[in-house]
Amino acid sequence: MRPPRGEQDPAFWNLGVAATIQRDWATARDAWEGFGIPMPEGEGEINGAFGPACVRLDTGGEREVVWIQRLCPTRGRVMNVPATKGRRFGEIVVHDGEPTGERTYNGRPVAVFDELLLFEASSLPTLHTTVHATDASDVDALVDAFFARGFGAEPASGFHMLCACCSEGRVDYDKTKVQTHSGSQTVWLAAPEAEARELLDAWAAGGERGWEGLELFG
Repeated sequence: MRPPRGEQDPAFWNLGVAATIQRDWATARDAWEGFGIPMPEGEGEINGAFGPACVRLDTGGEREVVWIQRLCPTRGRVMNVPATKGRRFGEIVVHDGEPTGERTYNGRPVAVFDELLLFEASSLPTLHTTVHATDASDVDALVDAFFARGFGAEPASGFHMLCACCSEGRVDYDKTKVQTHSGSQTVWLAAPEAEARELLDAWAAGGERGWEGLELFG
């Protein structure tokens, strides 16, 4: 007996995940619509706007939660610069469909999913540098400059350490987020080295700011 269409039958979800991993886009589209999720028009690879989510990366025993922009019900592009070696800004991951945690951001609940596999690697290397800034807004300006070019920047003050129990629970990101601070700190960057140096130099010329040491991370 065939499962009913449009009623969120898990058989369609499992088929959608399997077809996505196999890059069988016609089957994946049909499975998601059978589950009850409308698909963007067209054929081939699904690259829609399915909103933000969080994914718990698991590489070599290290577990790091990053934000993603969902491209389909089970794929998303990583929007943070991971501090886990071997993981990169812009890579695309496949995640499970069962939430294992929740973050609240701007008053909205956002699900945390476990990663199933790395679907597409990113060509952007991860670098790290030490920046010196007199005001927190200077650090924000650096992050904005990198994102405006399609790159990534993650100051150390933006990381938040959680135990496994808390990570798999509900975390109000608005209340627990560590605010970007001034002074000296490490910043992880996702960009080709030449472009990273260009952006850092332009940023440093904009006030009492500076940077030193640019090294490949991982």
